[in-house]
Amino acid sequence: MQPSELEITGPLQAKIMMILKNEELCGVDIMNRLNIKSSGTIYPVLEELRNRQLVDYRLESVGATRKKIYFLTKTGRERLREHLVNSARKFCCDASLYIKTILKNMREMADIKQHQKILCTLEYEEVKRFLRGADVTFSYDLNVPSDTYDLALSFLGVGCLIGKETAGVTEYVNRIHRSLKKGGSLLAIEIEKTDNMFAKIFFEDIAGLKQLPGLQREELEGVLRRTGFKATEVRSKSGLLYAVSYKM
Repeated sequence: MQPSELEITGPLQAKIMMILKNEELCGVDIMNRLNIKSSGTIYPVLEELRNRQLVDYRLESVGATRKKIYFLTKTGRERLREHLVNSARKFCCDASLYIKTILKNMREMADIKQHQKILCTLEYEEVKRFLRGADVTFSYDLNVPSDTYDLALSFLGVGCLIGKETAGVTEYVNRIHRSLKKGGSLLAIEIEKTDNMFAKIFFEDIAGLKQLPGLQREELEGVLRRTGFKATEVRSKSGLLYAVSYKM
């Protein structure tokens, strides 16, 4: 069997394999976990995974009933890890894959004016076009003058996660606060902390983090409040938090 035939293809295959990473389950239990009603959806995928040596099953008897209990093979575990590593690289190292969605959300929350002085940590061509006409400084480390900018657009914890910024989120926000003029605004973007299965595997097993990154809505609001921002509006969209605040 060629290596390409062992690759995980499609989101349902990946979801099934993630469920089987720590548990051995029958088909009905897998359907319930994924909220799938039709056996015609799940069993062909399980059979395909088995034919490709990623999943196997054993028969167990419960009274007069025999059930197939599915589990990951050694090859399946290796392929699942490779699949998640590749996903991690795309997510953490190439935000350009998501920048159109991020920009759509930013447009709903940020009002860009001609010649406005803006500090931005997202140096992508799409963002540059979005900010055209404004006086923009792009900086990751925020080593910039104080009391200078009308608006700041920035990822917070994401910068810490991928190594572009090592300071804690609070100190990072403090730097942004110092850079803004009085009454200046911040559009902050942060990973929304979640305990779903994919996040646990992605960040704990693949990235090797001891705790999940990101902040919950209340935590982000607290960081902004402690650093001197007010009138915070926070929206949750597609796994990210978008917060608009103003410097007191």
